[in-house]
Amino acid sequence: MSKMFRPKRKGRQHVKSKKTIVDGIKFQSGLEAYTYRKLKEAGIPAEYEERQFVLIEGFMPNSDSWEFKYKKFVPRCKKVAPITYKPDFTCPNMSWVIECKGRANELFPMHWKLFKRHLKMTDQTPELYMPHSQKDVDVMIESIIENR
Repeated sequence: MSKMFRPKRKGRQHVKSKKTIVDGIKFQSGLEAYTYRKLKEAGIPAEYEERQFVLIEGFMPNSDSWEFKYKKFVPRCKKVAPITYKPDFTCPNMSWVIECKGRANELFPMHWKLFKRHLKMTDQTPELYMPHSQKDVDVMIESIIENR
């Protein structure tokens, strides 16, 4: 089928990153694996996906919620789950946080803003890094070494 007559895709496609294993650790993307190798080469201690932050606590709603399911409205009285965030890499003393983002999904910008708000509300002041490419990682490593 020629490009002229190919039907348009509806909606955004999910980005499927290549899972990679390095030193027995399963990374969610090649960029995360590259970052891990560069941190290790530079002798910078880092934790991979070990800290989880609760951005908004879970709660029980105090009003009725009727949601459409199985072709009719049904009551939903479940606890609303908390919104959490787990950065890719953190410094053991929380002086920096790294979030590797090749291409972000639709929800990430909201989580990133809520994470920044969480840090502000808890008076934490780590440096935040978000490399998008291997070149960004190289520059970031230099910055972390300079700021030690």
